[in-house]
Amino acid sequence: MSRIAEGPQPTDLAEELARRSTAITALVTLRDRAGATIGDLGGVDEVSREALRADLCWLAATGLLRREPHGSWDVIAATGAYRLSSMGRALADALNALAEGYRHLAGAPTIQRHDSIPR
Repeated sequence: MSRIAEGPQPTDLAEELARRSTAITALVTLRDRAGATIGDLGGVDEVSREALRADLCWLAATGLLRREPHGSWDVIAATGAYRLSSMGRALADALNALAEGYRHLAGAPTIQRHDSIPR
């Protein structure tokens, strides 16, 4: 099976996510919502909107995100809904678990969503 069919390698994904703070913010926002528009995800001014667009394109290219309606990623779809793929949801859940673990180790109260029942 090719690397493309398997998806991004964890170390490559982690390195790239570390450079893309708006991608992490989008993952977290979409984890807590069924879908979100570009306005829901941020991108208020032109500079932040361009960074967000680039990160959304990257998330889609890695298979973590999809947009409905489908169309060109060269244009920001102001009315389109962005959603996590299954792999994107798994990554967002893993990031949340890491954040909760860090909060626990730091002695801060944990924040648990109603639908995040331990399995």
